[in-house]
Amino acid sequence: MSAPDSRFRLAAAQVLEERATQITLLSKGVLDVTEPASANDLWLASRRLRAALEVFRPVLGRSQYREGKAEARRISKAVGSRRDIDVAIAAFETVRSEMDPADADGIERAITNLRREQAKANRALAQVVHGRRMQAFRVRIEEIADSTIETDTIDRADEYRPVEVLPPEVLTLIGKRLSRLREEASESLEASGVEGQHRMRVAAERLRYSLELSGDALGSQAHTARRAARGLQEVLGDMRDCDLSVPPARKAIEELELEDIETIIDRGRDSRDLDPVLVQAAPNRAAYRGLELTVIHLGARRQMLFERFKRLWLEQSRQGVWVALETSLKVES
Repeated sequence: MSAPDSRFRLAAAQVLEERATQITLLSKGVLDVTEPASANDLWLASRRLRAALEVFRPVLGRSQYREGKAEARRISKAVGSRRDIDVAIAAFETVRSEMDPADADGIERAITNLRREQAKANRALAQVVHGRRMQAFRVRIEEIADSTIETDTIDRADEYRPVEVLPPEVLTLIGKRLSRLREEASESLEASGVEGQHRMRVAAERLRYSLELSGDALGSQAHTARRAARGLQEVLGDMRDCDLSVPPARKAIEELELEDIETIIDRGRDSRDLDPVLVQAAPNRAAYRGLELTVIHLGARRQMLFERFKRLWLEQSRQGVWVALETSLKVES
């Protein structure tokens, strides 16, 4: 098996350093919860760093690859937890803005709960993105980047040069990513296949990010497949975000129910049986409506996204997007 050429090594150094720089810059404003987009951007950047490490693994030592991947995973996990809470809060606030104040009390309960979780996740994230920790992260990724090449710093600082020849390991990696995506389709096309849909989102993401760095060597089929994978990633990601927002609503409903049960029992304590009229005195009886409508909104939006996903996948399949990529990989092998 031939060693990766110098251009592949140069690309590895350039990409890893660029992505480390991007993550460092994005981390500076990520703790500001009034700008939730920053958490999503940092989460995606950490995922793209991990994908780059996988693509350029042929020129990395085993320990360097493991260390780099651990760094990317650590950041991704911490910021991903904050990002998921941000998404749920945004969903509740969107529905609340369209409701009468009388129906919004339950939504406020859910948002308050989420704000507490957000603060906790932010404290954990702060331990990961504080200045010295991020400085150490950047230095380590730059060291890993330096190890991939033998040219000087000035040469490596030049503008990114697309990779034209891929090592066999990268072709194998992309083939595995493509196979995983197609394997998950069967379950994902069923309305009940929620877990499969989440796995397919990850598979689409990994395929997309792999093709970002290898598409120039594979031709137009790879660029078409990259755009198709991005479309799947986005619609499946939106479906996942709907799923993330339902449990906080259910939790708030349960809390309200328990409070009302305690109140009604207390007011009927001197009676032999509970008078049904006491339900009219349930203090939270007006708060359920907003939460239930939020769940309905999320369910309806998810169903619309699911139908869009099915149409998208069938259209891509009819166009032969994935067969063309598979053929391109075989030609390059």
